[in-house]
Amino acid sequence: MSRLEKQVAFIAELEKSKTITRHNRTLDGRFENDAEHQWQAALTAAIFKEYFPKELVIEKVMQMLLIHDLGEIYAGDTWVFDEKGKTTSHEAELLSINKSTALLPFEQAQELRGLWQEFEAGDSPEAHYARVIDALVPLINHLVVSEDNYNPEKMTAEMVLKKKAFIKEESNELWQLVEELVQASVEKGLYL
Repeated sequence: MSRLEKQVAFIAELEKSKTITRHNRTLDGRFENDAEHQWQAALTAAIFKEYFPKELVIEKVMQMLLIHDLGEIYAGDTWVFDEKGKTTSHEAELLSINKSTALLPFEQAQELRGLWQEFEAGDSPEAHYARVIDALVPLINHLVVSEDNYNPEKMTAEMVLKKKAFIKEESNELWQLVEELVQASVEKGLYL
């Protein structure tokens, strides 16, 4: 298979991201898919970069956000509050990302796997920022798209703030935004 044919095969593989359903909804009431989340997160990273105090290679951040959920193509999405599922999700996603990127020419596969692993480990300023954005976008989404008093899981503000607390260490402005989003969600009846 030629280099171009391998790249096309990988692009075709990306179509599967559009079939992975996430926990968040869209404005039309359906559940969003991974591809939609990845796109929204990458664009949000470009918009909010001024609130991150460290120097960033924003292209790298955007690449991380565009590939960070590719491991879910074969592993599926694990909800952030699913503690039992989180115990095995990393290993399953690693196998999945390896399967998908194996379609690419070797050096491109290695590059994408490296970005995915860097995001997962959170061991660079770009990974830290990408993880902040990945955690922030669903808060905005939930507030914007949910109907008043929609809280089927009986989520509390305390649970959400605890899960997002790492953002406090990364950016004062973005942590303040988290607190404001959570408070607005409480007022809307989305969290107890």
